[in-house]
Amino acid sequence: MSKNFPSIKFVVAKKADSLYPVVSGASIAAKVTRDRAVRDWVLDETADNIHRNFGSGYPADPATKSWLENHKHSIFGFPTLVRFSWGTCSTYFKSGAEVLWS
Repeated sequence: MSKNFPSIKFVVAKKADSLYPVVSGASIAAKVTRDRAVRDWVLDETADNIHRNFGSGYPADPATKSWLENHKHSIFGFPTLVRFSWGTCSTYFKSGAEVLWS
């Protein structure tokens, strides 16, 4: 980023949201945006057992863990709402079927 914006000093820091008010504000804005997107999400899947009690989406949230556990599929993974690249999902794939594409 510094290469593209040489007049701006960028800082990488642990707990940046507690050190820099602008980071804290951006974090809140991102959370509100994400919460609204999830609240208004239209599920592509039509299975009768899919519910919207996603929880917060954070890995430690029991409601999120429960939703992931109850909505995994051994072949297809999760409904489209879930990012498969999310590290939290990887533990759920261990019990899935292995598919080899040729």
